Amino acid sequence: MTIATCYLSPEGVVFGADSTTTFMLPSSLGGALHFNYCQKVFEVGENSTLGILTWGLGGLPPVSYRTLIAQLGDDLQSNPPATVLDVAERWVRLYFKEYQGKFSDEITKCNRLMSKQPYDPSASGSVPDGRTFQEEVFFRQVCQNLTVGFCIGGYVLGDRTPYAYEIIFDPSNGMPSPTELSHGQKFWGMPSLINRLITGCADEVRVEIENSPHWNGTPKDLDTLLQKAQLSHPNTMPIREAIDFSHTCLFTTIKAMKFSSLPQFCGGPIELAVVTTDRNFRWVRHKRWDSALNEGTLDGSSLYVG
Repeated sequence: MTIATCYLSPEGVVFGADSTTTFMLPSSLGGALHFNYCQKVFEVGENSTLGILTWGLGGLPPVSYRTLIAQLGDDLQSNPPATVLDVAERWVRLYFKEYQGKFSDEITKCNRLMSKQPYDPSASGSVPDGRTFQEEVFFRQVCQNLTVGFCIGGYVLGDRTPYAYEIIFDPSNGMPSPTELSHGQKFWGMPSLINRLITGCADEVRVEIENSPHWNGTPKDLDTLLQKAQLSHPNTMPIREAIDFSHTCLFTTIKAMKFSSLPQFCGGPIELAVVTTDRNFRWVRHKRWDSALNEGTLDGSSLYVG
């Protein structure tokens, strides 16, 4: 799991993420293994005006995301893109080919189960065209474990207008289309903790309230109540403030997870990068190659380079 964020403003795009990645193991071996020095923010190519952020599924062994993003950079260098949307669509085609090849069996089964009705635990017997309990468990687990997201943003030469696009690959939904983001902040992975602070309510808590027999209001009524607890901020703050805001949200989530009883799915050094309309991709905070070697040392500053 991840806490990842993108902030789009007229000045540029800020990317940020934690560094923890989880490898699932058999329950006899502990169930999960966490590594704290994964990279989730990448420059697309070299001396580029584009960045990419990822969350969810951590890789497609034996091909790494780093390699696929480098291949995208090579393609953009040979055939310069006309728009950021063009870049996002090229990534969809490049990644989906690998994704579909790696998980062809799972995708086929998910597509078959998508045509059935969800499992109904209240049904007294089998439901025609309905999923069995085992099929429902398989469907939910595969969709959860094999869903992966990307955010591609920046600008292209000839048009310095910054854009950012969200792309979600889900084994049950086929090849996705990029979704353009509006100005402001967007979170992925585990946004519930920071949403509690910013909006006054986590998304899953909101669903529980709306579905509760004790709640008789409308979604608009709930919005009105929650608005009183929201921390208002402009969607077009100066880019350095956007960097600060992004870091604050990532840091707060990581610390909240650390001191909670929840699984430690977020953590490690925070990485931040920015693409401004007058400059190329630049790292704000980026792990050195020896960062894992310095774990536990007193010199915390050695974890980062500018």
